[in-house]
Amino acid sequence: MTELGRGWTGGNQFRPAREVEIKYGHGLLGDESSKWPRNVVITTPTAWKTARPHISHEPAGVGFVNMLDWDHLEETSNALPDDAELVVGVGGGTALDASKYVALKKDLPLILVPTVVSTGAIIHGIFGIWKGHNLIGGGGSDWPYCDFEHVLVDYDLILEAPWNLNTAGIGDVLCMYSGISEWRYKAELGEAPTVDERLTHPTIDYYRQISSEFPKTLDPAGHLTPDSVGFIMKSIHERDDRQLVSPHAPGGGHGLCGLLEQVLDTGLIHGEVAALGAVAVCWATGDYQELMQQLDDCKVRFRPNDMGLKRNQLRDVLEHAPQWFTSQDVTTVLKSEPIVGERFDEFWEFIETH
Repeated sequence: MTELGRGWTGGNQFRPAREVEIKYGHGLLGDESSKWPRNVVITTPTAWKTARPHISHEPAGVGFVNMLDWDHLEETSNALPDDAELVVGVGGGTALDASKYVALKKDLPLILVPTVVSTGAIIHGIFGIWKGHNLIGGGGSDWPYCDFEHVLVDYDLILEAPWNLNTAGIGDVLCMYSGISEWRYKAELGEAPTVDERLTHPTIDYYRQISSEFPKTLDPAGHLTPDSVGFIMKSIHERDDRQLVSPHAPGGGHGLCGLLEQVLDTGLIHGEVAALGAVAVCWATGDYQELMQQLDDCKVRFRPNDMGLKRNQLRDVLEHAPQWFTSQDVTTVLKSEPIVGERFDEFWEFIETH
């Protein structure tokens, strides 16, 4: 078992996801919070409204965050009591990553309580460096990290969230198919070695298993159940060990998340944007049908209008793609064959009609 670690650099040393302890159950937050020492909670107003009735006693302080800008997080941390013994992150990706900052700043243990299962922030100690809505730094060893004690997955709490916020977690897993699609495409062009099917098949089978098994967890009306929440969380939990990691399969579609934040200075749902980015990559490579079917089968929103993303917004994002991916040192078809001009018009019509 890897010891818990933390630091303002060395983010790639965070504890492997497979070693993260996750507790599942009904009424779990009430039971566990009764055992907590004096603590401070990092959350968002919406998440706190949902979680507060489930907590057994009031925390010593509550810090509300709405972005991951470091100046904002510093102010939030400084406003909290200095005599706390524990930091608790409550919410989605923003709140959970913000709680890692506060726990690291105050040198306190950390527990994560997701109110949605929509992002890998639930299982990773690493968190990004932000200026406003702009992600800076090279990631990995450049970024800070703060390993946490464990994660509480309270079915009652999570099922109060809109369904799409939870199925977005599957989007954050399936989006990595775009890396395999790019590898195949580059191999056909002679720009990468021939695809090694021994490497790609296990990952592809994993994605197919997710898309075939998840619908079975829904109730007869198609609504999420505790089994659905557990399935999504476990898919995120094992993602790192099951997905293909290869320099020829960069997964550039996932990078669309940071680009969208930078260009639009706003945030959408991480897993939905990652899914849209993956579809954009796969459309460019001509290998999109299976991925789109899998996303639909898992009730993941990825069409711009469903996400509240306007045509001109997506156009601006994709126009900035070559520059963005160059700055991030990511090789992707969104950089080499950008979706701009008439090509964007074709993609927009495609994504909204299929």
